[in-house]
Amino acid sequence: MSNKVGKTVENRVNWGRWVVSSIQVHGENVAAKLKGQMGFDAPDWRRFIDGQGKDLGDLTERLWQKEAELARERADDSEHRTARDEAAARTLETLSRVRSLLDVGGAGLVRRFGLDGSLPREPKALESFGQNVADMLREADVNVDAFGTGISTRELADTLQAPIDRLRTSLKSLNEEEREAERLLSERDALIDAWSRIYQAVAGIMEQLYRLAGDDELARRVRPTANRTLGAVSPVEDGEPDTPASPAAPGLEDSPEPQPEVAE
Repeated sequence: MSNKVGKTVENRVNWGRWVVSSIQVHGENVAAKLKGQMGFDAPDWRRFIDGQGKDLGDLTERLWQKEAELARERADDSEHRTARDEAAARTLETLSRVRSLLDVGGAGLVRRFGLDGSLPREPKALESFGQNVADMLREADVNVDAFGTGISTRELADTLQAPIDRLRTSLKSLNEEEREAERLLSERDALIDAWSRIYQAVAGIMEQLYRLAGDDELARRVRPTANRTLGAVSPVEDGEPDTPASPAAPGLEDSPEPQPEVAE
């Protein structure tokens, strides 16, 4: 999988930053307009409004960081899958060569060492099957006459063991990568749930405060609709002309490493 973040997460991050940007730009003016209402003076309103922006901003950046981390982890999977497939191909090739030698060595040897019939192709099954064959060859410890040359089954077992060990190592590495990706995915999904709650709450509060201050257009622009909350549309797609800059992975602005792309 390529180094890409999900489109709906990118949209959520853009909407979170959109509301935070609105608070930063308009918070002081709104606080001044609300002065005296509900027993709050302007500084009280400003602290309240700024607190809303900080909570949403912090969670939005945490969501983006986790999504970028997940994308990088998934990008590593292809390398581990390639290593596994190459090791599996080498193991299968070695098993086929061993079977050919045994077939030349004498009737019944192929069946004796479990190599009759089709060989497995699935990497995990191939690793287990190959290890069983290697163990039987090693335990038998007999000589096979192949094309006039004596070959011990122990030598065949050692020849087979090397690619099996590489296959086993690659399977373990891939399994660890998949477990790590599952952990990051679970953490990312939990952050999406938390972000959705706070985004709707903060954007809803700001919508009402803007209306209370008489700024209906600002209220409309921060309204937490279902499409915005779900990340189904970006600010640009929802008709907002001055969208905040597209997200950049936190901490990567000065890094030479490429930033994650966005999956379509």
